[in-house]
Amino acid sequence: MEKILLIEDDPTVAEIIQEYIRKDGKYEVSWTDSSERALETAHQDFSLILLDIMLPGMDGMELCQRLRRTLYCPIVFISSLDDEQTIVKALQLGGDDYLVKPFGAAVLIAKIDALLRRMRNDFPALEPETQDGDLRISCQDHTVLTPFGQAYLSPTEFRLLQFLFNNRKRVLELEEIYQAIWERPSFGDVRTVPVHVCNLRKKIEQEPNRPRYLKTVKRIGYWFDDAPEE
Repeated sequence: MEKILLIEDDPTVAEIIQEYIRKDGKYEVSWTDSSERALETAHQDFSLILLDIMLPGMDGMELCQRLRRTLYCPIVFISSLDDEQTIVKALQLGGDDYLVKPFGAAVLIAKIDALLRRMRNDFPALEPETQDGDLRISCQDHTVLTPFGQAYLSPTEFRLLQFLFNNRKRVLELEEIYQAIWERPSFGDVRTVPVHVCNLRKKIEQEPNRPRYLKTVKRIGYWFDDAPEE
């Protein structure tokens, strides 16, 4: 049975979320109420992390950033903050999804199911290590190595890079990307795609504002350019 780590400082909210997950019966859930303890336990073979933002001491944003240095499993932010700036920042720091409190059991379980299904049913795999120009992609530890350093990718970032790379030299529309990565229709809201592309550029591009690999086709989408630089 796959294990989920819940990081939430409110015991009442934590108990409700744990009950949602237990009643569904597909997952085990462990709970901690502090970022410091989460850092000690997060690498114990958890399949997914539910992470509150408003934690005492180190907040959820900083914790996510630290976990993403070495941790690959999906991270879902859970928060009562629902402004666009906060949501965008959470995704930019390595979150794979964002759930606004209060939420019901069905929505929570659907989010968890979808993320873990995407982890299990991935795209056709790249070679264990793939190189394109100065970019080296490792499927073994989900990192990218560039002339300016190594970066760990979140599951969503890695999936996005893999999809763009597998379809290089073809312009991918925003809706096509959204449906491939999130496995559901966007219903016209594809704003999360540019957020993740921007985050990915910061990790693989030497000049994110002048991308070498992830090119924008204005008002349409993106394409992966594997042509050598002139």
